[in-house]
Amino acid sequence: MSLNSFSFILFMPLVVFVNFMLPRRRRYLWLLAASCFFYLSTDVRYAVGLFFCILVSYAAGLLLEGGALRRRKLLLGCGILLQVSCLLFFRGSFGKAGFVPLGISFYTLQSIGYTIDVYRGQIPAERNLLRYAAFLSFFPTVISGPIQRGTGLLQQLREGRDFDYSRARSGLYCLLWGYLLKLVVADRLGGMVAFAYGSSQDMPGATLLWATILYGIQLYCDFAGYSALAIGAGRLLGFDLADNFSQPYFAASIGDFWNRWHISLSSWLRDYVYIPLGGNRKGKGRKYLNLMLTFLVSGLWHGSGANFLLWGALHGAYQVLGDIARGKAGGRDAAARRKSPLCRAAGMLSTFALADFAWLFFRADSLGHALSILNRIAFHFGLGEMTYYGSYLLGGSRFGLVSVLLGILGVFLVDFLHERKLSLAEFSARRVNVVVRWGAYIALTLLILLTVVQNYGQAASTFLYERF
Repeated sequence: MSLNSFSFILFMPLVVFVNFMLPRRRRYLWLLAASCFFYLSTDVRYAVGLFFCILVSYAAGLLLEGGALRRRKLLLGCGILLQVSCLLFFRGSFGKAGFVPLGISFYTLQSIGYTIDVYRGQIPAERNLLRYAAFLSFFPTVISGPIQRGTGLLQQLREGRDFDYSRARSGLYCLLWGYLLKLVVADRLGGMVAFAYGSSQDMPGATLLWATILYGIQLYCDFAGYSALAIGAGRLLGFDLADNFSQPYFAASIGDFWNRWHISLSSWLRDYVYIPLGGNRKGKGRKYLNLMLTFLVSGLWHGSGANFLLWGALHGAYQVLGDIARGKAGGRDAAARRKSPLCRAAGMLSTFALADFAWLFFRADSLGHALSILNRIAFHFGLGEMTYYGSYLLGGSRFGLVSVLLGILGVFLVDFLHERKLSLAEFSARRVNVVVRWGAYIALTLLILLTVVQNYGQAASTFLYERF
């Protein structure tokens, strides 16, 4: 089962109904049972990695409360080492054999963050093992995040939440938006990108560049779609999960991009890697080294291949060079220029270009594959060949390409409104006639169903981040 499966559409209403029928302080037991069913429905062997992380981090939290500092540091180190070893074990030995528990990279970071927060005294250790297990295995987030903190989700599980109509309505909006991003845009783009990258040796460079641009959009729609589904499911159950994306392709610098993209991961790396390394407290040279190390860790977290390591190194270099450039162009005049519409548009385009160049290494099967694609783009561009033979269609039809481009335009317009601090959901609820509003909801739902019917019989598409 996954958040975009048909079985989830049947599963979710039952979970919500039973959840609010139970006493508030005991709902975590039902959520734990539902989460175990959801997670283990794919493969019961996944329980090994998840239960190991639950038991190790739970015990570490209890042991880290009180005692001498030296002893607590030793316990912290042992706890983190065991959890990281579990991740490396499954992504190493078992990963080569094709068996990696879904979401292990996400719930391992969540359990490590909890352990460190208890050590720092930011949260009390959770003494109820079942409640802690519900926190780490929470079904909307266990597979692909967003990565939760003990100060957020765990505290809400302790308190219990009552049904709230406005939160539930917002959750339904998120679910609808998530399905549109995933099924209508990301999945269609996925087939097109796979067509080009799967036959890259026969494609003109112009086609591969076009596919790489579309991959940047596919990845965003896929992962933002999952995050919207997770947040929406959480809200239906009464929980507030933090946003994971904030219009990242409207960022005018790479630094701003990482404040908007995969926020739960980037903030985790900041709080538990970059700042402990020294952050920016020990001079410029040390700051730049810490930035590079943090992004190399991010690359290794995504995958062990050299292409992921280079992807992380590129973003680290972007951050360092961006900071140097800002230092040289400092002053009020430079700040005013950066705020001008023309400079902001140029910054957005250059930021997308830099991020998309790095995405090429992220998408390629290996470093060699990525370099081969770059070689085709640089030396065998073939724009005329691309248009003459129609490879710009990426294996589809003109109607299919136009429809997906319209979908991308819709995503851009919604993000533009959000960037202007305008909520389409709130605006429609207050200003749009109820008949028109529900007509739009029904039309969008039918569009999603039509997409599902068109793809009926094909393998269910997974979310890209499920493999990390």
